[in-house]
Amino acid sequence: MKQIKLSVIVPVYNRETYIDRAMKSVLSQTLSDLEVLVINDGSTDHSLQKLEKWNRVDSRIHVIDTENKGVSAARNLGMHKAVGKYLTFLDVDDYLEPDAYEKMVTSLEKKESQAVLCSFFSESGKEKKEELLPWKTGTILTLKEIWEQLIPWMIKVYPEDVVPTNIFGAVWRICVDRKAWKQTEVMFDPLIQIAEDFDFSIRFYSKLEKISIIREPLYHYVRWEDTTLSSYRKNQFQEGMENQMRLKSFLEEAGKYEALKKRFVGSYIDVCIGSLVNFVRPGAPSKKQVYKELFYIAEQIATDPLQSEFLEQPLTKKQRLVLWLLKKKWVHLLLLCTRIRQKISNNQ
Repeated sequence: MKQIKLSVIVPVYNRETYIDRAMKSVLSQTLSDLEVLVINDGSTDHSLQKLEKWNRVDSRIHVIDTENKGVSAARNLGMHKAVGKYLTFLDVDDYLEPDAYEKMVTSLEKKESQAVLCSFFSESGKEKKEELLPWKTGTILTLKEIWEQLIPWMIKVYPEDVVPTNIFGAVWRICVDRKAWKQTEVMFDPLIQIAEDFDFSIRFYSKLEKISIIREPLYHYVRWEDTTLSSYRKNQFQEGMENQMRLKSFLEEAGKYEALKKRFVGSYIDVCIGSLVNFVRPGAPSKKQVYKELFYIAEQIATDPLQSEFLEQPLTKKQRLVLWLLKKKWVHLLLLCTRIRQKISNNQ
């Protein structure tokens, strides 16, 4: 029996509004030799009913109904159930260029690579912009480039890199050889609540020897107001710090921490800044509670043993200001500066 060319893994949790567009986007791909594994992760809306309708329309769609365990567990289940030669991921509220999968699979086969990485469109309302990779189409990243370019630029980009922004660690922009993935034994960690795909991607890439590049945007990433980090999230600082410590351990185990310490410190401070922004988002608690939580965060950072490593690194003015205010525990001024910065950012 001929092996299916591509397995598309689609986790779904309460996204009934977007299912039709996502399924049309996949089923109309110029690469038709595929299976679509849709994991309904305990949805409480009408997502399951919609998915079952699509299953009746096209036999390439396989609906797997499970209790709610989170996106990581859903993706892990999909990978274990997949039978395609290649694997890829789709978030149900996003969509694809019609020839996305054909181009990605062609790149894998022509370049004999273990994974292919593409650029994408970032969309919010009527705004749409291209998020382009810094390499030309056809570029091959060997293990050397993976550790000297891809992974460092995923962690933190600095002006001297001449790269516009950190490389997004989202898994929907990759297509991988399923055999190569099995050899790496890398899985999604169900305990990670935010940036679980970054954690997966960086660990997965570090075990590969050949990644091909498509600079053309093939995926449409749609940013909605109800995403994980668009409103106040309780325990965001703690979750962010846990992710940073996981990243540090990963770099240490790989023997790369000293070489990438500056990037790690920059990433750590970005997480601190993101934790501050969290307190001026919709749904934030009362000012009294905000100040209490901010003081706790300031205390944690001020007493962090990593403080000495911060001082060794050439930080930007903004990074130094944030760390200084946190060390002084001037939470009122921190919150005021954050509100002003966020207002400016929203008006740009």
